[in-house]
Amino acid sequence: MSKKNLIRIIIIGLFLAFIFSACSTQQEVRGARDGQPVVHTGNNDEKNYGNQGQGFEAHAENSENGSGYYQSTDIDLSEEEIADLLFMREEEKLARDVYAYLYTQWNLPVFQSIAQSEQNHMDSILELLDAYGLEDPVAQTASGEFVNSDLQGLYDSLIAQGEQSLEDALRVGALIEEVDILDLVDAIEHTDKADIERVYSNLLFGSENHLRSFTSQLSRHVGVTYEPVQLDQETYQGIIADQAGQRGRPNN
Repeated sequence: MSKKNLIRIIIIGLFLAFIFSACSTQQEVRGARDGQPVVHTGNNDEKNYGNQGQGFEAHAENSENGSGYYQSTDIDLSEEEIADLLFMREEEKLARDVYAYLYTQWNLPVFQSIAQSEQNHMDSILELLDAYGLEDPVAQTASGEFVNSDLQGLYDSLIAQGEQSLEDALRVGALIEEVDILDLVDAIEHTDKADIERVYSNLLFGSENHLRSFTSQLSRHVGVTYEPVQLDQETYQGIIADQAGQRGRPNN
């Protein structure tokens, strides 16, 4: 599945998640907020970012969560690589901000711990932005605020769903991680830079760990078996079957 329309699909996923939640809990649930479909596309204009200059290649040993010190040398990034880096920085912020908010609503530790992990993910992307000489799109934004207007609308929709019930909140977490996994896989395919691929791969391992955590919490606290909305069944089952997280990295 291409990520070109993933954010549009996630809105559909939110609607489906409401239906699944209503069926399993036998209680009335308010529908998702109305609004235009949100589209994650592959060019800078459609991601609401302006054209930025050429970047730099970064070289460093990465830490366990994909971060590290990068030294810059003159190497050009493609427009797609730039767009993906900028988008992933905000997408990781969206996950962090949603989980931090849901922790205040439900006081479930998994939201707090994964919000901190998402901060680590953001820091890893920021190091790449700095190394390649790219402007940080979230430098002047507060929690719950986004430069990308599509992500802003998505954040509002996710918060609206997560407020409904603990089950909905955990479904929001699982859905975010499904989309993050697909976006990271796609971003890896778009780059030929070893340092960028290394960071994306580490974040991918982390997102798989997060997906396992949210689905486990759904089972433990709500008695619900999660069914994937974005991932195909084979990929999803492969991730869930890796309960020991052997493909993951610490602090992810």
